[in-house]
Amino acid sequence: MKRDPSLEIKHFSTLPHIWWGAQTRAGQKRYDNKITLMRRMCNISKAACILEVGCGDGEFTKRLARVVASHTNIIAIDVTPKAIERARASVKQKNVTFRIKNITHLPLPNNSCDIICGISILHHVPLSPALREMHRVLKPRGEIFFTEPNMLNPHTFAGLHIPYLRKKMEFSPEETAFVRWKLVQQMKKAKFEDIRVVNYDFLHPLTPRSLITFVEYVGALAERIPVLKEVSGSLFVYARKL
Repeated sequence: MKRDPSLEIKHFSTLPHIWWGAQTRAGQKRYDNKITLMRRMCNISKAACILEVGCGDGEFTKRLARVVASHTNIIAIDVTPKAIERARASVKQKNVTFRIKNITHLPLPNNSCDIICGISILHHVPLSPALREMHRVLKPRGEIFFTEPNMLNPHTFAGLHIPYLRKKMEFSPEETAFVRWKLVQQMKKAKFEDIRVVNYDFLHPLTPRSLITFVEYVGALAERIPVLKEVSGSLFVYARKL
């Protein structure tokens, strides 16, 4: 599908935040869980260069900067200048560089990056060109890590397909979501290896603070149950370049 980046830029320039769910306690906990998952999946400790695409306000960037080695160079990009302004204001670590760039034209040479990551970004962009460009800049054995919305989740499906909910939930004009097995197929076409697209996360951003622990416990159980896990809120995406 052809995408128009100007529509995304216009949409996110009008919002005081990248995503409403980041403002809640449960939303913040979801970000914490994502950096924990990335640390488990990726070889962060040995990475010299990490590229975060679609960094938005820097919510994930600041967590990433806390856990990497001091010598690790983090390059965080986004197409929306106002989002980059807010990110620069909130993330001050010296090893983080913010740039206004598009995922289909990454600011790195071939075979130069150890890890590419992003939180809820691939469903905003033309997937095939983005995957090819990430494959280009990754070093051999380099890794990618993303979390993305699951199209089979009833809340996500309704929000994307009912105009009133789409506006209420602040979806951008070209935003979509992924079906797990279709995403795997796309990644295979882009020549990635060790591909894992896994259902996870049943914690809704509006979950009351007092129920977060309980919902996470129940969600962890649901992630292991065939069929039920297919309606999880998110997918985590991991792969390597051969």
